[in-house]
Amino acid sequence: MNFIRYIKFFIFIVFISINGFAQNSSKRLIKKADALYFEKAYIEAIPLYEKVLKSGVSNKSILSNLANSFRLTNNLSGQIRCYAELINLGEAEPQEELYYGEALVENGEADKAKPYFEKYSADERGASFVSSYNKEKEYQKYADAYELKLAPFNSAQNDMCAVTYKNEIVFASTRIKTQWINKQHAWTDGTYLTLYKVAKGSSPKDFIKELDSKYNDGPVCFSNNYKTIFVTRNNLDKLEKSSEGSFKLSIFEAQLNQDGFTTVKPLPFCKKDHNYAHPSVSQNGRNIYFVSDMPGGFGGLDLYTSIKDSVTGVWGEPINLGDKINTAGNEMFPFISFKGDLYFSSNGRDGLGGLDIYEARIKGEKILKVFDMGLPINSKDDDFGIYLNEDEKSGFITSNRGAGGLNDDIYELSILREVNRGSPIKFITKDKATGEVVPNTKLVFDGDSAVSDDKGEVSLMFDLNKEYNIEALKTDYYNTLNSVTIISEADSSVRKDLYIDKDPKSFLKGLITDAKSNNLLDSVTIKVTDLLSGEEFESNSTTNTGDYSKALSRKRIGEKIILLIRLEKRGYIQRTIVFTHEINQSGEINLNQYIKLSLGKVEVGMDVAKMIDMKPIYFDMGKSKIRPDAAVELDKIVAVLKEYSNIYIELGSHTDCRSAAAFNLQLSAARSKASAEYIIKKGINRSRITTKGYGESKLLINCGCEGKVKSNCTEDDHAKNRRTEFLITKLK
Repeated sequence: MNFIRYIKFFIFIVFISINGFAQNSSKRLIKKADALYFEKAYIEAIPLYEKVLKSGVSNKSILSNLANSFRLTNNLSGQIRCYAELINLGEAEPQEELYYGEALVENGEADKAKPYFEKYSADERGASFVSSYNKEKEYQKYADAYELKLAPFNSAQNDMCAVTYKNEIVFASTRIKTQWINKQHAWTDGTYLTLYKVAKGSSPKDFIKELDSKYNDGPVCFSNNYKTIFVTRNNLDKLEKSSEGSFKLSIFEAQLNQDGFTTVKPLPFCKKDHNYAHPSVSQNGRNIYFVSDMPGGFGGLDLYTSIKDSVTGVWGEPINLGDKINTAGNEMFPFISFKGDLYFSSNGRDGLGGLDIYEARIKGEKILKVFDMGLPINSKDDDFGIYLNEDEKSGFITSNRGAGGLNDDIYELSILREVNRGSPIKFITKDKATGEVVPNTKLVFDGDSAVSDDKGEVSLMFDLNKEYNIEALKTDYYNTLNSVTIISEADSSVRKDLYIDKDPKSFLKGLITDAKSNNLLDSVTIKVTDLLSGEEFESNSTTNTGDYSKALSRKRIGEKIILLIRLEKRGYIQRTIVFTHEINQSGEINLNQYIKLSLGKVEVGMDVAKMIDMKPIYFDMGKSKIRPDAAVELDKIVAVLKEYSNIYIELGSHTDCRSAAAFNLQLSAARSKASAEYIIKKGINRSRITTKGYGESKLLINCGCEGKVKSNCTEDDHAKNRRTEFLITKLK
């Protein structure tokens, strides 16, 4: 396992030390160890730091650097010892406590690690790791679908990232070769990667000897016709040396032919100060996926894609795959499958420990879902470098789970059955009003979509304990948003009805008439306000035949509407009507069936009260004081008089026939004057109002009751006789 941290963190660089170790003092040892540490020569820095500690000298910097050196060379016991000491001294940074927890998990001490994950809050990794404790059953869910077998061509060194090349297997390895150059590096004291190929039943040999570089070669991927190879290697062009003085990793492209290869060149987006590695190209050759430590990412190492220009054939600038893939940790070893699913490894998500392999569903350029592949693909150790053959029933992974996690080995992967990630749930789309099945309804959720069948049924895969917003889309129906959370496996086994509202295509229809002649009125301006939502519809005018029509949007069957309708026409008293209605069928709502749509012309003799739907003005028995309910109605008259300053009115009060005629005459006069005084106090000039009490002299329902005459009027008849009229007497 010494080599794995080297490949995972992309420092495949030659570090040449020219200084000796002949130092006697702790101060000089620390200085030398620090220099090696910052040069990333961790394997050489470790014994110097250890020597300093044995001399009795210790501080936070020494322990931190030593702990990190052990971590980056995958020395599990060393990093546990040093991080634990930092924690015991109270000098551990939050990140170091997180690393300690990760090391404990890899060492099989997950329960001991949990408090450190719970404490960590600098980014989402702590919470993500804690959530893995509740997913043990989920990680085992598909264990019977996979079978792993150690590949027969592994060596005692690091072997990784096997891919299929025609009828052979190509992989990267650090196995020792007899060469003129000693290919070792200071990160882990191991050898650099070289590409090998192996056929079934034979021994590995150089893939293409002439393709070998001085340092790292691999991992690789091939185009679908095997004519192009993309390989990770150090860019040894002197002009490409980084500002740190090292040769960073780049992705090189070469054309393959029967004689070997031609035109080896780095991809154009590779920059000398950053690492680019682990390529995987899509089947159509349009996208290449890779990992990089370029700035602007979400964590240490992020996954990116580049899109090839269809005209020029030039690879475009890298596009970060976003926070659905990348975390504050490290994402690496991407593989895009033949059917377009993305696989990668990460140590920044909840999982079984170390690097876990994840599967991501992609639609177009959009990441839909990410799943941990669980056991046995993943283990408490590092698992990475997945590759699936075209049938997606076989392939390879790389893991250091064997030999105590020391070295990486390639495992042959067999997929024994179809794996559907998540928990299945069957929806039936139905009409909310009728309960009838609505077939062929499109459901959109979490960036994905599906269409129900002729029975209105559709099966979807959901993660447990995650809330999904599902939008149902169907012609002639409103887009309906539903929230669904699958709590348990049992919850997902039932069918769920998804109700959608049909668009009744409701519209208002009405004819506006003259209140006196009943003739249809054109050019009437109609303003409608939805009192429940506050929405004001656009103003419309009636046609020359008095027609009005207006569609109602977003209204459903069974929904109650309350509309404020305002009618205006020059020369007529404007009118405001409140219309309340429950939509019980599709199509037309004929306003004339429910409300009076007429306007009264402003002319002498017109009763203003009748034109504005004014309610009767009530007084207490035998009294003339204005009651609060009467004031509300009188305010309507005030509004008209303020709107039409040329109107002069007579305020006439009438009683029914009960009580003596003289008393009724006196009472009606008092009520008329009280009403007028109320209006005047509201700002209307006294000269515009005259008052008259008519008593019972002008009964609308002629049923007298004077003296011994017994009235045959009903209470409704008496109510009609008791009235206040506001007749226009003059127009100026």
